Amino acid sequence: MNISEIIKSEREKKSISLTELSEKTEIPEYILNRLENDEAYASQDPYGRLYAKRVLNFFGIDFKENKEKLEEIVSDSPSFQTKILNVVVNLVPHTLAVFVMMFFLYANATFSIKNPDVKVNHVVEKIYDNQKPNGQTDTQKTVDHIVLESEGDVWITLSVDGEKKIINLKEGETKTIYFNEKISFETIGNADKLKIIFDGQEVKISGREIIHNVFVDSEGVFYNGYNVLRGVPKI
Repeated sequence: MNISEIIKSEREKKSISLTELSEKTEIPEYILNRLENDEAYASQDPYGRLYAKRVLNFFGIDFKENKEKLEEIVSDSPSFQTKILNVVVNLVPHTLAVFVMMFFLYANATFSIKNPDVKVNHVVEKIYDNQKPNGQTDTQKTVDHIVLESEGDVWITLSVDGEKKIINLKEGETKTIYFNEKISFETIGNADKLKIIFDGQEVKISGREIIHNVFVDSEGVFYNGYNVLRGVPKI
């Protein structure tokens, strides 16, 4: 019997599957299959002879071979390389995770150094180029816009930071107006159909179809000099 036949015969005698033999000898199943079916590989190929020796020794069969040659084969064998590769593969995810964490910490530290005044908050604010309304600082929250909601046809003439505008709103329309200093409403037609939303608070001036002398700044909504949100006169 040749080497391939001996390996297959011994395995079948002991009722061991290729999968079980692979687990016990730490030799890949596809190589065991080749040893059993490719005599040239099992008896002539250096790697094949090495694997054949390991399998035969497992079955208690002596396989004589030149010792120095075997040691040379062992040092370059796929089995040896596979073990090294497995170690590397196992280390790669951990190494990559450490690298990503280090990169994130470095990027975050760099960003903090370059942007020491950057603050995160949940207030949506309009950003102005090199200026802030009413001299506000980075830590102050200032109302810089109002929302107009129409319950009917409304026409408005107004001035936003000195720039005059005309606005016509249809029923159900909503418009947001931003300002740096103030909004002056010269005339509001059908004023009883208009809601002004200031910092989440609703203002509706009812009973008058046409009104004048309404203005808005960061402190509130003023009608005839009185803050309609707080009842305080504008001085």
